[in-house]
Amino acid sequence: MHTRVDQVKGGGIRRFFRNSRSFVLGAGIGSGMAARAAERAGADFVLALNAGRFRAMGGSSPASILPIRNSNEFVAGFGRTEILPSTKLPVFFGACTFDPKLDIDRFLERIISWGFSGVTNFPSVIHIDDYRRSLLEKSGLGYEREIELLVKAAQHGLMAIGYTRTQPEARRMVEAGVEAICINFNLNRPIESGCDPTISLSELAARTSAVARVAQSIDRNTICLMGGGPITKPDELLDICRETGVQGFIGGSSLDRVPLEMSVLEVTSGFKTIHLLREKVDLLERQLQLSGFRHGVIAQSSIMKRVLETARRLAGHPSPVLVWGEAGSGKRRIASLVHAFSDKKLIKPALFQCRPGPAIDTVGVLFGAGQTETRRRQVSLLETATDSTILLMHVDQLSRDGQERLADYLETGSFTPLNSVALARSSARIIATATVARGGALNAVLCPRLVALFAGLDIGLPPLPDRLEDLPQLVQHFTVEAKGDSNAQTLGIENSAFLALAGHNWPGNLRELRQIVNQLVTLQQTHITADVLRPLLTASSPLKPTSAFSEREWIIEGLKRNKLHRGKTARYLGLSRKTLYNKIKGLRILE
Repeated sequence: MHTRVDQVKGGGIRRFFRNSRSFVLGAGIGSGMAARAAERAGADFVLALNAGRFRAMGGSSPASILPIRNSNEFVAGFGRTEILPSTKLPVFFGACTFDPKLDIDRFLERIISWGFSGVTNFPSVIHIDDYRRSLLEKSGLGYEREIELLVKAAQHGLMAIGYTRTQPEARRMVEAGVEAICINFNLNRPIESGCDPTISLSELAARTSAVARVAQSIDRNTICLMGGGPITKPDELLDICRETGVQGFIGGSSLDRVPLEMSVLEVTSGFKTIHLLREKVDLLERQLQLSGFRHGVIAQSSIMKRVLETARRLAGHPSPVLVWGEAGSGKRRIASLVHAFSDKKLIKPALFQCRPGPAIDTVGVLFGAGQTETRRRQVSLLETATDSTILLMHVDQLSRDGQERLADYLETGSFTPLNSVALARSSARIIATATVARGGALNAVLCPRLVALFAGLDIGLPPLPDRLEDLPQLVQHFTVEAKGDSNAQTLGIENSAFLALAGHNWPGNLRELRQIVNQLVTLQQTHITADVLRPLLTASSPLKPTSAFSEREWIIEGLKRNKLHRGKTARYLGLSRKTLYNKIKGLRILE
């Protein structure tokens, strides 16, 4: 029980401070949890104070000077059972001298036997109003008795810190031989009161400097600390320390009550509102997943909304899925989306690019290969990804033998590696993509067995000309990608430019549109006109003639897509309602 005392004996508090950092921090607390937190946060010592215990019980620091409990028994109770077992830091006992029956010498011996390293005069008469303090002083229970406690504590080998408020008090403390003082002017206000402190920070700095100067004029080695007061934030303490030159800080409410109340307030408020936010979050999640925005898929057009609905439906089953469409139509993104909607979404999928080449480098990687005289057994991707998903890109480029082997696996769950007759099994899910030319069919690129196996489990992606409703959002999406800024301002594309975009054949689909947007972003022009856009469109597909819409055909197409709803058509075309009405009337579209 004497380890803490033994560590600081032989030199008193001055030696302790010399061995500490240039600026020391003490924590006036009242619980083991606060002691552990203070030590982990880097405090140099702790003080077991009745005020800290009252704060932990939901009371306030001023309760420490009221005759609510036998203060010394109170502090000894929680100090011995909670604080001392919870920290290896030196622990100071907050001792009260108001009891006329207190035998100071005997009490100090008990403090040493309990394992405390030091003593401080808390609660002190400096925190009592002048009238009641005068009564204690007349009874011999005032400040002189507190000084006697601290002087005798040093004589018993304990460290001592004396709480003081005024210059005369500091003088009496230092002249009596107390080597460390804590300059403390008032107790913290409750955080919820909202009232101003009884002493401003500027006044605190001036008064602290004055008290410290008096103390160090008597003994220049006196250790001057600052205690509590209106300081509740580190930056406030920094400003005061610069002006006063104090060597440390003892925090009470500023270290336990204020942070705790703020933390409990914030965390409790968060938990309290979570049930309200949960419904909104769930709704937004459903909307995001349905729209595909969360996974970088733009789906404002009805045809793309059906694609996403199909992807979500197929994701809920372990069956294989085929995503097919033209080059650049976004097949890989949709294949990844199917996995993201599935119950295996938390496991990263394996990616395999099917390319023409030697069987050992293509089919062998996917299905593995048996051991030969010159090669060791090659483990298959199907085996390594047995519990996950394989995104099989461009399955149409897999050799005919590879496609037949894949059909065997999809039918039976087993496969035969190259150069082997032994069957291997896997539970890896296959999500494949295939590139089919515009107007073509799957029969042209896949073997009949695969076509039959993927029937009803496939997602056909539309070419860009069939989803022109998505153009504005796609342009914005690719603008954000190109600028690398989620808050990037969309390109200002004039109506003539949108006509050119809508009339383009888009042989490269989304890939081609992304390239066009990347070029437009580099131009750094605020408004994009058809004259700016047409050279880029021509360069992107020189062999593909473009069929430009007339303005009349453009508006008719918009009305058709929006079922003659003029408000939706205006938004779709990027026009105001008035402009759309004028154009319909001027072009005699509905006559």
